[in-house]
Amino acid sequence: MNNPDLLREQYTIDTPENVTFGYDIAGIGSRFIGCLIDTLLILLLLLILNGVVGLLLANLADGAAGGATGLASDDGSDPGWLAGLLIALYALVNFALIWGYYLAFELRWNGQTPGKRAAGTQVVKTDGAPAGFSEAAIRNLVRIVDFLPAAYAIGFITMFFNRQTRRLGDFAAGTLVIKQRQEVKLAHLASAYPAAAVPGGAPTPGAAADARAAVLLRFPHLRQLTATDYQLVREVLARHDRGTAGPEVLHRVALAIATKLGEPAPPRDWVACRKLLVEVTEGYRALG
Repeated sequence: MNNPDLLREQYTIDTPENVTFGYDIAGIGSRFIGCLIDTLLILLLLLILNGVVGLLLANLADGAAGGATGLASDDGSDPGWLAGLLIALYALVNFALIWGYYLAFELRWNGQTPGKRAAGTQVVKTDGAPAGFSEAAIRNLVRIVDFLPAAYAIGFITMFFNRQTRRLGDFAAGTLVIKQRQEVKLAHLASAYPAAAVPGGAPTPGAAADARAAVLLRFPHLRQLTATDYQLVREVLARHDRGTAGPEVLHRVALAIATKLGEPAPPRDWVACRKLLVEVTEGYRALG
């Protein structure tokens, strides 16, 4: 069952396993920035399309004028039907750009368009799963209604009066827009376990022993971690990357792992919690 948090920016999901996953909802401001960037890109593409079609129609018009003055075209054909075909193709490509732009990018970039990527937002289903073709198609078809009467007026009014800032297209498709998770850089692992990485091939036995020693120096009780614990941590990290595990879940798991390993309790900061869990999984693998 989906339960929106009392705070407007939070959305939580209760799984059948009684584990709660949560993530931050994208606000109207970030959604506006993403929409503005996408709109400007679409207008630029339409401007290029209009320029190309205009030049082609001008050339056809010159050919028709030459025929009217007795200057027949090289193949003797009437360019009038070509102009009609060109206009029909222009209308088709124009629609494909306006509607297909969002559909193609959201499917290709896992719920993101260039505007959403720049604004740090992402489309997912209300159960936290990635949005598929049907969800992307529905939400972008209803975009026409959200745009009415102009400038996404209905869409912005709808987003303003619901806690999840969903527009009509999101309600119809069962989607919402969340803030994209920031990735934690793993460069610190190279400095933490320098002997674990040997350029050009597998680590030597001496280097592997040094790496295990460095791991145990960082986590003296790491051998108490079981394979089940390791798989749980990996699953939580994977769900966090997909945007279906929130900061509270990371903190709860990091706290449980830290307690088991005799480590200090991590702060209620998802970056610190994720860093601890990543170090634990890397260390567990280094122990072999």
